[in-house]
Amino acid sequence: MNDFSNIHLHPIENAGALDSRLRLLLQNPRRILKKYVRPGMTVLDLGCGTGYFTLEMAKLLNGKGKVIAIDVQEGMLEILKRKLRNSELQKLIEIHNSEENEICLTEKVDFIFAFYSFHEMKYIDHIIRDLTRIVKPETMIYISEQKFHVSKNKFNKIIEKMETRGFEICERPEIFFSRTVIMKIRQ
Repeated sequence: MNDFSNIHLHPIENAGALDSRLRLLLQNPRRILKKYVRPGMTVLDLGCGTGYFTLEMAKLLNGKGKVIAIDVQEGMLEILKRKLRNSELQKLIEIHNSEENEICLTEKVDFIFAFYSFHEMKYIDHIIRDLTRIVKPETMIYISEQKFHVSKNKFNKIIEKMETRGFEICERPEIFFSRTVIMKIRQ
């Protein structure tokens, strides 16, 4: 059963906070992603928002591969599109406006990045089901949630739901003010 019906999305009018200089100091995208994103990969930025991490993912691909940036809020995706105008990164990034209850992808991906996004998913069970269809055996899923915004109990429920669908924790990176795990499909 889905028990994430009481959620709220990050307000578009506060989107600027997602790209702050303070955040860059505390949660530097390159530092967080460089271990996981390599040229030639297909990377999914699940709940990409304004593209704070999306742009760095594309840079790390070094011209080979692609980033699929997905969000349910068209307004957030419009901000990302503006950031990409006249940029070489534009050819490496596919932008998708997803539904609340499905991600609408069939393409297999090499890495999934869900930074501060699972807690905003109303139909989390449907999304996790969709993820099981697009992962390869070696695909890693990076899940991070804010400590002060998402309770430990809620974070653990997200991880339990992933484990029920066949994923297991393989790493626990340290991210400032966050609870974070890396998961892959159980072999």
